[in-house]
Amino acid sequence: MAKRTLAILGVGLMGGSIGLAVKKRRLPWRVIGIGRSAARLAAAKRKGALDEFSTDPARAIEADLVILCSAVSDIVPSFEKIMPHLKAGAWVSDIGSVKSPVMKEIFDASPEARFVGGHPLAGSEKTGAENARADLYEGATVALCPGPSGSKAGLKVLKGFWESLGAKPLLIEPDIHDILVAQTSHLPHVLAAALARLVSALNGRDARTGRLLAGSFRDMTRIADSDPRQWAEISAANQRFILGALKSYRDILLDLIKKFESPGTGAAEWEDFFSKARAGRRDLL
Repeated sequence: MAKRTLAILGVGLMGGSIGLAVKKRRLPWRVIGIGRSAARLAAAKRKGALDEFSTDPARAIEADLVILCSAVSDIVPSFEKIMPHLKAGAWVSDIGSVKSPVMKEIFDASPEARFVGGHPLAGSEKTGAENARADLYEGATVALCPGPSGSKAGLKVLKGFWESLGAKPLLIEPDIHDILVAQTSHLPHVLAAALARLVSALNGRDARTGRLLAGSFRDMTRIADSDPRQWAEISAANQRFILGALKSYRDILLDLIKKFESPGTGAAEWEDFFSKARAGRRDLL
């Protein structure tokens, strides 16, 4: 089978993992990495994620498929840079975790854009191509969001591509995607950060706190070690729906406080609370 060309714009953890997965699975793609730092691109090539690399966005003209792996705030500018260079029939997608505002901006400016929104629900608190893994997307859900016209041909291309990496595509509308991930993905990051700040402040008042940290604290705050700039951009882009998720979470906490401020409550009510939570988690996972 003749090789097609895949261009990855932004070869960090996510983009590097795409390249490594393509190579590990011996898929018929020639992989070009495009970015701002030649040194980082060279390191990604040495790791085996790329066949070639360039700091020139015009190299996208060679691609049959372009995946934008930049920060949320850079997706639209990146698309605008490469759009004049795309060859006929090429498709573009991204990996950003906020879809509706990004896609609206792209299609408002270019109604016929050959763009399909993408969001692989995989990753790590670590960053950079040095932490890329060939198995990062195996078994992961990848949300695919069609443009206004439906983009049936593009959806077919992107569905096939992600399935070839071992991922599980999910077709979903951009606004519904953003509402749901505000609760399933973005809210956990906010809560982890809040808990880390709470206990850090406590440790400032009593240094013995740090000696009393156990696995539960480490498990709940692992993602608080994520890139602050990246999560600031994601949170700002999906702020409206994150605020809604926070209010829903607040309501649960207020109900909990009200319940246990009532006389006569104790172990039985706590067991009911934790039992329902465990059952819900097991249903989900």
